[in-house]
Amino acid sequence: ARRILGNAIGKAPREKIFNKYIEMELQLRNVDRCRKLYERYLEWSPENCYAWCKYAEMETCLTETERARAIFELAISQPALDMPELLWKAYIDF
Repeated sequence: ARRILGNAIGKAPREKIFNKYIEMELQLRNVDRCRKLYERYLEWSPENCYAWCKYAEMETCLTETERARAIFELAISQPALDMPELLWKAYIDF
């Protein structure tokens, strides 16, 4: 499954593919791979506020508060965001 999803991301990255791959790795408790996937996801789609929020939420659940804060800070520094209100609300609630 990893190879198939990895190939799909490499050839034709899509939000749904990233989300399914991250979900699978979270279920397998592979945090390092999830982080790498989120990094690739956000490199591909830096304006995606939902992805930024989910990445920060994952780090918060892992009690990685400083990491989550750094993700929010990096997210709000992006020149263009698709739903900034979603991101700001998540950051304020953090």
